[in-house]
Amino acid sequence: MDITSQGRAGRAGGGLTVRLQDGTEVAWQGFDTGPRVHQEEHLAGYSSRLLGLTPAQAAERASRVLTPYRAAGAPVPALVLQGATPATRLFEGDVSDLAAGRAPYDCATYMETRAVFTARPGDLVVGRTPPWREAAEVFGAEAVDLGDLEHYYLCQALLAAADRHTRDETGTPMARIVGWLRAHPYAVVRPYALDEEMQIFLLWLRDRAGVESLRIEANSLVVSTRWNSKRHIHPLVDDAEALSVFGAAPHEVLAAEQRLSEGCRRLGLVMPVLPGYTLARREEGPKLFADDAVRAAELLRRRYLLQRAFLKPTEAGDGARIVGPIDLGDTDALRAAATEAHQYGDDYLLEAAVDYLCLDGAGGARLPVAPSGHVREGKVAPGLTLQVLSGHAWEGNVFVDGAEWDRCGLPPALYGTMRQAMTALQAAFLSEAAVADGSHGGLVTGGVDFAVGRIGGVFQDRVLAAAIDYNLSSHGAEYLRSFHEKTASGPAGRVAEPYAATRLFRPTATATLKAARTAVLAAVPEGARAELVACVPGRWGMVAATGTGVRHAMAQAERLVDVLVAAGLAQVRA
Repeated sequence: MDITSQGRAGRAGGGLTVRLQDGTEVAWQGFDTGPRVHQEEHLAGYSSRLLGLTPAQAAERASRVLTPYRAAGAPVPALVLQGATPATRLFEGDVSDLAAGRAPYDCATYMETRAVFTARPGDLVVGRTPPWREAAEVFGAEAVDLGDLEHYYLCQALLAAADRHTRDETGTPMARIVGWLRAHPYAVVRPYALDEEMQIFLLWLRDRAGVESLRIEANSLVVSTRWNSKRHIHPLVDDAEALSVFGAAPHEVLAAEQRLSEGCRRLGLVMPVLPGYTLARREEGPKLFADDAVRAAELLRRRYLLQRAFLKPTEAGDGARIVGPIDLGDTDALRAAATEAHQYGDDYLLEAAVDYLCLDGAGGARLPVAPSGHVREGKVAPGLTLQVLSGHAWEGNVFVDGAEWDRCGLPPALYGTMRQAMTALQAAFLSEAAVADGSHGGLVTGGVDFAVGRIGGVFQDRVLAAAIDYNLSSHGAEYLRSFHEKTASGPAGRVAEPYAATRLFRPTATATLKAARTAVLAAVPEGARAELVACVPGRWGMVAATGTGVRHAMAQAERLVDVLVAAGLAQVRA
């Protein structure tokens, strides 16, 4: 997207506008950062000035000297550089909200702010916005403020800061970061994702600090750039159409189609999946892209007798830009949705719509059973987390283990299916195929989102568990798992409530982390634990609470949001 700047960036907007592809200009209002986003030529310029390399050369060098970190023994100091990444097109998501008249979440600010919660004593956190500064103060984290409110993405602000530092090293924020790394040469770096910008910055930082190698608490370059999307779940439409399935049973057709997916072809990765197809974005224009969507719909109808599907972007996160469910027989509606989707520039999936199993939640609410499994520090993490969803959007998580899964009355075999799938994912990135792919050993952190429910058609009333998204980077459930670790035991070894949940809320415009945290901690029952993870006024907040089980933990988190609403610190939920 083209950016037209007419003033300084800031929460009031400062006269900045964003120009959409159709020429419409939208006021940039309600953000703590500006809308400045680098294009490819800027990235090449930074790579040349900072490293004397092209971006391709920088990527090759990064693959050799930026080493994925797997924890072994006591924690080591970390340099926390977490923020939004261009790879998941979060800027475009915020702009889409602005253009549609919706209140944006200010993803750049909230992702930097919430990262402070994960910092341990001895870590150094880097950011630049007022909510981030307040979080660093409240949680007592050592912090470096870049002071750059022009750039939307932290990784691009880091490049700009490094560029300025090379011209004048006196008293710059970057001087503190370089000095800290020199004093902690065996520290790990914790970015959100190892995107191109972060690679260039970390190579420069390594050179400036004079350390031999940098250990990165993130996935390798190949995993971060090639596998952190939904594109590899389903086969391309052309490949699926060419597959002969005459006389095959539905499960055999689905297995044959999955063998044509990028994940299976490159890594031998076999996961439980839904019927679906990848729509590769066509540079020739939206008409051919829409034609592919119609062809994919026909395959879903003919092979699986399905009636509904979702159109899903392969590179967006948190449920952004998902359209549906779409009636597969409504060609006009499908073409219109595909034509609209084509403008965003990434590939899409057309995937079977799921009627989720549900749990009874707080206040009579129904919680769709949307589990996630995770890899942390190179190992499959214990248990699963259930996503708390509002429509397609993520609103929090709750921890569940096998015993609690059974107590909730969910199909026992499916818990094991998803746990086995996570083991298969880890094994795929340690396989011989991964050596040839360049991704061997590169999976350190990430998650897989599953759907549990019915899709009908030839599967009739059968309940399925299927992987629907891969988040092979840092992710929102990390804050639940971090909170769960911190509350695993009470004073003198007393075991606290063994389950935990997080819940998002929209703070009021005047809410602060200090005020919201005071209200939350005052409302915690005896024997329970809670925390206010982050608060970005008017935009994004997260509360965490323990519980005796899934439903109780969710109810406790919901109750704390109600406490914040009553105190005028959270907006009333629609």
